[in-house]
Amino acid sequence: MKGYGLTVVRGHDVERFDVEVLGVVKNVVVGRSMILVSLSGLDLAETGIAAGMSGSPVYLEGRLAGAVAYGWGFSRKAIAGVTPIGAMDSIVPEKPLLGGTSRTAGPPIADHAAFFARLAALPEEPRLGELRRAMLESLPSAPAYPSEGSTLLSFQGTGLPAATVAAFRTPLSRLGASEANLTLMGATSPAAIGTASGTPATLVPGGSVTAYLVRGDLQLGATGTVTEVYPDGRFVAFGHGFLAAGEIDLPVASAEVVAIIPTLQQSFKVANGGEPRYRLTNDRDSGVGGRTDRTAPTIPISVVVEGDGRPAREFRYEAASHPKLFPLLAGLVADASMTAADPTPRDKLLAFRVALDTASGEVSYEDVATGPRAKEAAVLSTVALAAAVADNDLGDPGIRGIRLRFGSSTQERRLRILEAAPASRKVAPGETLVVAIRLADRRGEESVRVVRLAVPTGTPEGRATLVVSDGSNATALRQLLDPSEPRTLGEFATFLSRIVPGNRLFAGLLVATRGAATRSATLDALPPTALALLAGAREQGETGIADVEARLVSEEIVTFDRPVSGGVRIDVDIERARPRGTR
Repeated sequence: MKGYGLTVVRGHDVERFDVEVLGVVKNVVVGRSMILVSLSGLDLAETGIAAGMSGSPVYLEGRLAGAVAYGWGFSRKAIAGVTPIGAMDSIVPEKPLLGGTSRTAGPPIADHAAFFARLAALPEEPRLGELRRAMLESLPSAPAYPSEGSTLLSFQGTGLPAATVAAFRTPLSRLGASEANLTLMGATSPAAIGTASGTPATLVPGGSVTAYLVRGDLQLGATGTVTEVYPDGRFVAFGHGFLAAGEIDLPVASAEVVAIIPTLQQSFKVANGGEPRYRLTNDRDSGVGGRTDRTAPTIPISVVVEGDGRPAREFRYEAASHPKLFPLLAGLVADASMTAADPTPRDKLLAFRVALDTASGEVSYEDVATGPRAKEAAVLSTVALAAAVADNDLGDPGIRGIRLRFGSSTQERRLRILEAAPASRKVAPGETLVVAIRLADRRGEESVRVVRLAVPTGTPEGRATLVVSDGSNATALRQLLDPSEPRTLGEFATFLSRIVPGNRLFAGLLVATRGAATRSATLDALPPTALALLAGAREQGETGIADVEARLVSEEIVTFDRPVSGGVRIDVDIERARPRGTR
């Protein structure tokens, strides 16, 4: 049986190629067969089947039979696997779901909090390992392709530095980018960013489209072909899954094919995407589909990079809002921005802040990273926080934007706490405890920083502990005093605010108390009756209740331009205020 297919090889013009059916491979996946065909015409004998032809409609006996979907690397002939149209017609339901795109619940927000708590306690190398593992776990599942074939989707990335492509090779491959695509991405400069010219007014079968993941100072998307456009504005494309994401919401634009790059392994189309007008709404194993009524919303990303006398540079992007994709994309543009601002990988000290604006308010995290892998630590921390906010068990967080700021230095400087000396070991409620803290840098040069801790008037008399420490120890102390787990995004933001960055010096005054912590709250200075009730609950098998024996009555945090390490504890006495004129 013979027929024809439609695709674009240059510009926007849809052209015809010849098709000959070789046979049918039955049950290539459960409940679905694949039509095996040979293609000719349009120089396919020279180039072979090109990535970007995914979705090219195939017509047999004048009727739409399916979509070109799969090819085989190093094949000596243009042989393709075609997904039957019967498996694609139902990809997009005729009526949109009420309430928009549904979400699959992610990990509990308390698990995300526990992850950040573990990070704060880890040295740099183990911390990097945890961050790498978390990033890979946050990615969408890799789709399986039939008969060991590869999809004919062409990933397009312009403005991506080669170093960023190398750093994100594994996750980009998981999304479906081929080795040829990755090589081209890394060879394209930011100046080469292009947009389609003469964009068609409507989608047509055989036309090229790009589903965008990122737009702005760099562009990243996947280019394929439209299989069918229905009278009600629905369309189907690709003939195979994209991200195995189910329901999705991605911007889609018509694409202008610049050329087909022939390679022995897998030729591919190079294309410029146009302005988004449509949206991808459904991602199934038999193809993708969407609607032409409007485009999809995206999340704005602002990245500011500064340091070492260089003027600050700001980069702006729009990224897909899917909870499994957005964290990776935020990390990708963070890496690309820092590389573009200073392509020489020389950072020894990198201070960073990640802030997400949500319907519940700002959720932010900041820290410093040191050493030759400082940039990687900052980028992966960006991914981790974005994943915690975008993909949890609380539903749609309503992310309105994300702001990233990175400040770098080529000098790996550190401070070590040597000693803390209070002006007096006795202090009264209402007075101020003055503490001189002696520090030394890596060369042994010493400095002194004075902090003042105001002692509240209601502070109980007795023994207290002055704590002077680095950020890691201060964070551990705060978590020990308040082990409650966040249950809302607002509580998660509060939890993160208690994590003390590595370039902070913490000074606090601890006093004894009688309290308890449950999973949801920490209560101190409880009356005996309340303590008895909680003790009774524990005896009856209630879990998640812990004793709290100390609380902070005063604290001060000092920010430095370098990491701080070490800590000391000193006992002081809280005594009744002495009458004026007495000694």
